[in-house]
Amino acid sequence: MVASKTLTAPVTLMTQANATALVSQREKLKVFATPDNPAPSYNDMLILLTAAVLKDHPMLNAQWADGRIVVSDAINIGFAVDTSDGLLVPVVHDTPSLSLKQMAIRTGDLIARARRRELTTEEMTGGTFTVSNLGGMGIDMFTPIINHPECAVLGVGRICREPTIEGGQLVLRSRLWLSLTFDHRIVDGAPAARFLESVRRAVENPATRLAL
Repeated sequence: MVASKTLTAPVTLMTQANATALVSQREKLKVFATPDNPAPSYNDMLILLTAAVLKDHPMLNAQWADGRIVVSDAINIGFAVDTSDGLLVPVVHDTPSLSLKQMAIRTGDLIARARRRELTTEEMTGGTFTVSNLGGMGIDMFTPIINHPECAVLGVGRICREPTIEGGQLVLRSRLWLSLTFDHRIVDGAPAARFLESVRRAVENPATRLAL
């Protein structure tokens, strides 16, 4: 964490997404959940959506290594897990290759073993991007710290029902804050903003990016 704050040039961008479709899709999947077919969490869905968007924005999947920028061919997303021994970040290797069902099984296993301190070195290394979700703790927005030497980390807040004007009518919609912290040495503000905007659009239209 100290290396990240002292060696990187961090900048944080924030945006709010309409998560109504995301909530609706998860509610439908929960109906068919079984012990062998667990319902995906919002974090599972957001990790897969982020991985899909990273394919179109490879610089956000880059790293700073030996004084130069290295763009990774693989997309391996780490996700923050709170344990009794502190924060751990297991990595889902080759994230885009997983279906939503496979993601739910994979992260469920990683979280359980993280809390039992059973993760292997391989499962804790090789990440190219990180997602940190504090929504379950009632946090709306925050400035996540980059997992150095990665380029960026996506912070996810809680989903809240808020009144919105649509077509002259007052309606309730599920809203979600997204916070992107990125290393300005690797990418400039405009491409980082385009990436975050693409993530927002993916959250608002999840069916176009998620494979069940």
